[in-house]
Amino acid sequence: PPPRRLSAPLAATPPPPPSPPPSPARLHLQALERIEEGNVAGATAVLELLVKQAPDYLPGLLELALLRERAGARDAAFPLMRALRTRAGQLPPDTLVDGPEALPARFYLASADAYLNLGALE
Repeated sequence: PPPRRLSAPLAATPPPPPSPPPSPARLHLQALERIEEGNVAGATAVLELLVKQAPDYLPGLLELALLRERAGARDAAFPLMRALRTRAGQLPPDTLVDGPEALPARFYLASADAYLNLGALE
C-alpha cells in the first residue's frame, strides 16, 4: 500500500517578495565605512553599483568621482563630475539632496564646477 501521509500537503505558499535593494544613502554609507577601513577597492565597487542603480543620486556621483581622483584616475573622475554638474544644474539650487548628509543642490553644482574648472586650469 502507498505510505500514509502524516499531514496534509502544504498549501503552495507564494515565495516572499524580494527584499528591496538598499537605499542609495545606505549603499553610500557602506562605501564610506569601507573608505574609513582603507578598503578602497570595496568602496569603489559599492559606489559603482550605487551609481548604476541610482544614476541621479548626486552624493554617489561625487563620492565615486573623488575616490577615483584620489586613486589617480582623473580620466575616470571627469565624466562623473560632468554628470554631477548636469544633474545638479537641473535642480533648484536650494533643493535638499538626500544622502548621508542632506545638502542643497547648489553644493553639488559648486563641487562639480570647482573640480572641472580646476582640471581646466592645469
